[in-house]
Amino acid sequence: MIERLYNLFSEVFISFLTVLKVILRSSLFLRDKKEAHQNLYILGNGPSFKKQYNSVAHKLASNPVLCVNGFSLSEHYEAIKPKYYLIASPGYYNTTAIDYNVDVRKKIIQTLINKTSWTMTFFMPVQAKKNKSFVDKITENENISIRYYNTTPVEGLKSLNHFFYSAGLGSPRPHNVLIPSILRGINMGSKNINLLGADHSWIPLLTVNDKNEVLLDQKHFYDENKTTPKQMHKNEGRGNRALHEVLHKWMLSFRSYHELDAYAQKKGTKIYNLTPGSFIDAFERKPQESEE
Repeated sequence: MIERLYNLFSEVFISFLTVLKVILRSSLFLRDKKEAHQNLYILGNGPSFKKQYNSVAHKLASNPVLCVNGFSLSEHYEAIKPKYYLIASPGYYNTTAIDYNVDVRKKIIQTLINKTSWTMTFFMPVQAKKNKSFVDKITENENISIRYYNTTPVEGLKSLNHFFYSAGLGSPRPHNVLIPSILRGINMGSKNINLLGADHSWIPLLTVNDKNEVLLDQKHFYDENKTTPKQMHKNEGRGNRALHEVLHKWMLSFRSYHELDAYAQKKGTKIYNLTPGSFIDAFERKPQESEE
């Protein structure tokens, strides 16, 4: 009984702090536009997508697709012509970012601008609006329209969290780009969300060297043979993550997927993970061979 009361008090207190965060950090009127797709495909950039592509190309050609991060660097970008694209990391638009990925992210954005010859919606955090030159550069391509979203993490009472998700005021902790991507898909009214390339199989790729540096050999399907182990940085050049910080970040990501699954069920959306060997344990697995 005492433990139950303590947990309830904790949730209420955390919800109080969440309300304050939403008031101070979230922008109003960023509710997602309803588009009610029967099937939305969200493409992560995990190594498995390279093997999956040929067998799912016909599905991607006949259904709306949302791509993330470095997908514009892939040879498949212009073939798929995604309807949506989403970025989440401040390293794309934050002028104070100094990590080793900044040059790669600049290349991603420039490639996206140069290659996009079809109508596409580009989602990015509302904080990016402060970097006018970044926004102006993207909108030089008239085929790309920008939609902003709030990244404010909301926690505490589930019913209040779901209200904030639905209103576009917040998100489960967005420590991975797939989290805001899935939330956009739910809020747009997609009946089925299908995940490809969502490997998240980082744990076997994590090492600690003799200098106590935590290294991750993070692989994407378009560069998996070119990667080398690197330290995981903190945002805005605040140093590198210790092991407990890396594991905590991952814990928050995997927990967020469970929170999204509960929200999706409430909204009548089904999320299927079509990624073989994926470490995400929140969504129903559906081998691509079983797709109708």
